[in-house]
Amino acid sequence: MKTDRKALARRVAEAVLDVPGVACLRPGLRGLLHTAAGTRPPAARLPDDPGSAVRITFDARGRAASLHIDVVVRAQHQAARTARAVRAAAAEAAATAPGAVRVTVTGIV
Repeated sequence: MKTDRKALARRVAEAVLDVPGVACLRPGLRGLLHTAAGTRPPAARLPDDPGSAVRITFDARGRAASLHIDVVVRAQHQAARTARAVRAAAAEAAATAPGAVRVTVTGIV
């Protein structure tokens, strides 16, 4: 399941980064605390690993039950509109309902 989790997180991250207005993925404080509570040191992540900016919870059948995405939005784009587009792109990439995706704008650049 870990390989599937990483592959899905990368697929979601790529879809999110293709959304106009998204500058980058960057975890907020909650995501950083989530990572710090993990057992794997941050240096063990691959360079293209979305890390704690894309968090996925699976149901008992192994399907994505919920996603939490942390993004930084470009200043010339409306944050709410960009977050809705991120939600749609992530839901499509994870083959789940848009209601299962929560997007947090952690910064504007």
